[in-house]
Amino acid sequence: MAIEDARESETVIGELELTRSLTIQMSALGTLGLIVAAAALSALYQAVTGHPATFQFAPDGVGWWTNGLNVLVVLFLGTAFLVPHEWLHGLAIRYYGGEPKYGVGVAHFILPYAYATTDHEFTRDQFVVVLLTPLVVMTAVGLPAMLAFGWGWLLLPLAANAAGAIADLWMAMTLLTYPAHVRLEDHESGVRILGREDDRPRSLSVTALVWDALAGAAVAAIGVVALLALVGPVLLSALGIESLTVGTPDTFTYLFSFVNTPTEISFGVGPGVLGVGSVVGVVYAFVRSYRRSNATAPETATAVTRR
Repeated sequence: MAIEDARESETVIGELELTRSLTIQMSALGTLGLIVAAAALSALYQAVTGHPATFQFAPDGVGWWTNGLNVLVVLFLGTAFLVPHEWLHGLAIRYYGGEPKYGVGVAHFILPYAYATTDHEFTRDQFVVVLLTPLVVMTAVGLPAMLAFGWGWLLLPLAANAAGAIADLWMAMTLLTYPAHVRLEDHESGVRILGREDDRPRSLSVTALVWDALAGAAVAAIGVVALLALVGPVLLSALGIESLTVGTPDTFTYLFSFVNTPTEISFGVGPGVLGVGSVVGVVYAFVRSYRRSNATAPETATAVTRR
């Protein structure tokens, strides 16, 4: 009787739905997450194995279609993660008593996505587990395999999986600011949060998260370039260092190179700058989002979905 009364007193305190504008924003956030994951995994792989990850899959000298074959393999590896990702969501759903349903779609003709959903209701903590299972399991299995066997190609699906889990991470972090007794109803295009009348809705604005991430990444990347360009050469020259390269050229890890000899003076930066900027931007955005969600919340919540 008490349980029935509690359920009757519940109301919708948050509705997470994928709108057109949020689809564009999540695409931008996913791209930023891909840069972060690729840069971090590439640096870790090189540090452990002693050589950079390469994406040359076709044998040398096979003809003009070599580059095309490499691109096709890269595209396959970058999307193949979707199958185990959604399957792991489904396993977690099944573990908590739900019956998973799978599908694919294109959100507002912008963002292709796959999904695992169910009619089952979850507690807050159960749904957090459902959200994070693919990221935790695939990273826990794939990362040691990549490093132990020297499978640099695993960097691509692992980075894509991490990028795809950015929204899952944000949602899990946001849900943890709600009381533990709230319940969640999952559906194909979003999530409904049910709670008591006096439960305070938290701020669910992914718009602020995206703009914080992009702004933080841009400022950090420009700051790193300015620091390396203005301070790097002067400091290295003062220390008597004639040549220095940080990272491996033509890879994600390439950050900075400097040469100052009687025959050559050169300076360069690489994609590592984008990696550093992206890491700073994402961390800054999540910190800001966490602080914002724990501050005084508005009466209504902005919508977004898990994908």
